[in-house]
Amino acid sequence: MKETKQPQRIITASQQILYIETDQKKTVKNKRKGFNSQKLRWSIQIAFFIVVLIIGWQFYTFVKYCEAGGKGFYLPRPPGVESLLPISALMGTKYFFGTGKINPIHPAAFVIFGTLLLTALFFRRGFCGWICPIGTISEWEWRLGDWFLKKLPLRAASLIRNIPTRLTAGLSLVFTPIIVLLILEVITMESFKSPLFGYLTPAYVLAMVLPFVVPRKIWSDKVNDIIARAWKYSILAFFVQVIIIKMPIAQLEVMYTRVPFIRVADVKMLKFFTNISGMALSVILTMLVISLVNKNFWCRFFCPYGALLGIIAYVSPMRISRDTGRCIDCGKCTKACAMHILVEKKKHVLTHECVACYDCVNACPVNGALDMKLVGDRKKIHYGLYAIMLVGLYVAITNTARATGHWYTRISDAEYILRISELNQPKYLHKAGKFEME
Repeated sequence: MKETKQPQRIITASQQILYIETDQKKTVKNKRKGFNSQKLRWSIQIAFFIVVLIIGWQFYTFVKYCEAGGKGFYLPRPPGVESLLPISALMGTKYFFGTGKINPIHPAAFVIFGTLLLTALFFRRGFCGWICPIGTISEWEWRLGDWFLKKLPLRAASLIRNIPTRLTAGLSLVFTPIIVLLILEVITMESFKSPLFGYLTPAYVLAMVLPFVVPRKIWSDKVNDIIARAWKYSILAFFVQVIIIKMPIAQLEVMYTRVPFIRVADVKMLKFFTNISGMALSVILTMLVISLVNKNFWCRFFCPYGALLGIIAYVSPMRISRDTGRCIDCGKCTKACAMHILVEKKKHVLTHECVACYDCVNACPVNGALDMKLVGDRKKIHYGLYAIMLVGLYVAITNTARATGHWYTRISDAEYILRISELNQPKYLHKAGKFEME
């Protein structure tokens, strides 16, 4: 007698998320309306952002006290302000590996920078996704922009999102080769005075318009995205070549002891913002406006810190891993990624652009299909444990530096008062990397 087969149950694409075949052991996540990785990350971002605001206010108050000749309301100088001195951090790193000592002028800059390198080594670019105040501003901006763009027609919203990337790609085609030539010492800063650069204007214009006029089938937005990202790597390479490779240790010793500008670099940085020029303000406002419609605009295209952390993250033992047997190819992970990573197409997300934000994991509807794991898919890392390890490492190292005397500058309040009183003298000027000595 012929055995009759049971009809198979047909599952539509819209039902795939709700009905998963039990013989493949796929289970839908129990989505809670309460706490999740995204809300934990936002909480940490806001906490660090508040700390940065407090540090800024404290340093501003300290400088005002010094400007008044040591009179009025006093708050001690916060060492955390040195996190805003990236070039000093690179100099401190070169000095440390050349001498084995932490420089006494901006020790916190080196400690914070070194901590960031270690977080990338162990936890990928978690600093960018969980702690960095610039990353926090960028994320909250594009989320606000997304709310607005969703009200526009899809074609118009897509065009608005892509125009900044095309513009940045055009600028990158112009300036990235110039930076490379500077690194290779084929040209120098003096070369820009040559009439030759004026004759190249048509080439600059052509490079700028190429991302806009070449058909998308030949020159896709993905290509523009790749070209635009070259900016941050060329900027990083320039500073590494100038400071890490070429700057002698003896020169650093002289700069720390005899260059007045170095001793007030933090004050000069504050004055840059409190007495900001029209050009600088225009650039910052442009960045802020573009960040509303282009996700993580600064982080993706311009941040040399992020570029360096991304390179180090390649050797991190952690990575987002996708279980192809459990994945239902819904594409929600890719849609959730603010760094434009095609998560749904990857077995392991090894790209330098991943900021370990867990948003793709949070968006995935299937248990076990997408998780942060150790190398070899041996161990799943819960977002709570990840946050504890990331923030814990940052807090532990900075507090160890504080306890061992490598956190506070050796510059006394009396010296700050004296130097701030004469801040407008020529010896505190910065002229194309050249400084006066005393």
